[in-house]
Amino acid sequence: MKNENNIYGRIERLPVCSVQWRLWSFHAICWTLGHFGLITATFTLVAIGTEFNLDLAGKGLVASITFLGMFIGASTSGYLGDTFGRKRMLIIAICIWSLGAFILAWSPSEPVFFVARFIIGLGMGAQFPISQSMVSELFPAHARGRAICLAEGGYPLICLVAGIVSVSFLMFFDWRAIFLVQGLAGLCVLVAIFKIPESARWLEMAGRLDEAKALVEDLERRVIEKTGSDLSPIPDPIIEVADSSGKPKFLQLFEREQIRKTLTLWILWFCVLFGYYGLNTWISALLVDQGFNLIQSNGYVTLMFIPAIPGFLAATYLVEKLGRKKMISSFLILAALSCYLYGSATTLAQVIAFGCCMQFFMFGLWSLIYTYAAEVFPTRIRSTGCGTTSSVGRIAALIAPTLFGLLLPLIGQSGLFYIGAAVFVIGALLIFIFGVETKGKSLEEI
Repeated sequence: MKNENNIYGRIERLPVCSVQWRLWSFHAICWTLGHFGLITATFTLVAIGTEFNLDLAGKGLVASITFLGMFIGASTSGYLGDTFGRKRMLIIAICIWSLGAFILAWSPSEPVFFVARFIIGLGMGAQFPISQSMVSELFPAHARGRAICLAEGGYPLICLVAGIVSVSFLMFFDWRAIFLVQGLAGLCVLVAIFKIPESARWLEMAGRLDEAKALVEDLERRVIEKTGSDLSPIPDPIIEVADSSGKPKFLQLFEREQIRKTLTLWILWFCVLFGYYGLNTWISALLVDQGFNLIQSNGYVTLMFIPAIPGFLAATYLVEKLGRKKMISSFLILAALSCYLYGSATTLAQVIAFGCCMQFFMFGLWSLIYTYAAEVFPTRIRSTGCGTTSSVGRIAALIAPTLFGLLLPLIGQSGLFYIGAAVFVIGALLIFIFGVETKGKSLEEI
């Protein structure tokens, strides 16, 4: 067979059908459940603060310690995923955050609690760039953006589930029961072990060509059986995918053809995650400060998460039509406007309305930036690139909750949302000026 060793070319020529989407669903299960521990911090922050007698800065540290773990997890797993394989790191990451959740549910003291939050962050930070890389490497160019957007679209769904679970459990149990549920969600590791194969693109890059060919041949066979039609000829390879440079993978992020993409992604993620986590970590607690009880405030926050679903669906539909740059910059501007209006709201109706708009655009942004980050790095450093990009974002997520807690007495609730709006505008200008468009291009062409 001509060009049979061109693994990425064989993947790119495949028509997308239920075969790829079935594999996608396994990734989506693990990806979605991995987000559970992030969201529950929003709903349990008041209860945790009461038990451990935390002040405003201490409550901010609950989120920040998680993001410190995510920073380290993303930094290390990206490199390890490029070096030792995507699947192995995915399994390890799920086991780590599940173990952390069980420790957190048991934690008898404040120090143990913070250690457990760090472990949860370590596992989640390690998982996300690996899943991001694997989904991007499974699909051809014309469907890749929507596949990643839809996978990340599980985030608003888990936000709703986390909100419902939190509101329900806090009516009858304490906050520990919520993290016991998260620990049990780690059973999705069985899906990763038995249903998710290694990335054929990574195997090709790593020089394990026989394994890559076996995987892609099985994929081709199942696609032919499902579609009932022959495949088009395998195209000629356009680049050499093996990593023969001899350079450390981190340093390859700063090669002449890559450095602009790397820095643009890093700053973009910093802006998005700074605004998102700085605001959402505090949104329930701020409603309590306005006179609502914990159950009411969590109910209102859950209501605000509902528009997140059409938000990510809109991003998923438009990402392949309008392109990444236009979508990211426009959603950032609209998110900034929503934050400004939320900060200026004077009635409960305005709070809910502008809060819904804010979540619509911020959750759409999540889908878009995950898609974009998975596309701009070559296979040899894709996991490293996604991991370091996520790590820079986690630095923002680490700083923002604690910083906002310190600033709250000085600038008030409105001031926090004005800062979030300003950071989103900076991100929009950055991607509009320096971003590269990836729509319709194969990973190797980019």
